[in-house]
Amino acid sequence: MRNVSPARWFSLVLFTVLLGGCGSHEAAPTQPLQRFSLHGEIVRLDGQDKIATIRHQKIEGFMEAMTMQFPVKDPQEFAGLHPADCINATVFVQGDNIWIGEIAHQQAEPGACVAPNPAAAEKSDDSKKKP
Repeated sequence: MRNVSPARWFSLVLFTVLLGGCGSHEAAPTQPLQRFSLHGEIVRLDGQDKIATIRHQKIEGFMEAMTMQFPVKDPQEFAGLHPADCINATVFVQGDNIWIGEIAHQQAEPGACVAPNPAAAEKSDDSKKKP
């Protein structure tokens, strides 16, 4: 076996470390980050996957009023949520990824946080009518 100089050995180790690190970094996101304001009421929480089901008002420029599941990335924010909480939050959208953050609790009487969706109420009334 040949003798390898310390400088050459150091260069080889450094090259290996740098090369190995190249694949471990996530690529910079190519999609722009969009932000939308959400006002809604927590319906239920999935603690394992950190998902909040929220009945929300129309999110201007993004979606109509509905009940939808939103991931919550920040564990501390998720820990502060409870069913029936009235919140304002930011919906973050980047490509196919959607999550909420910047959550602020609002004071509201139970059931008064979000007005019933008129379209959903109309459909419900129509189903109760007899033909």
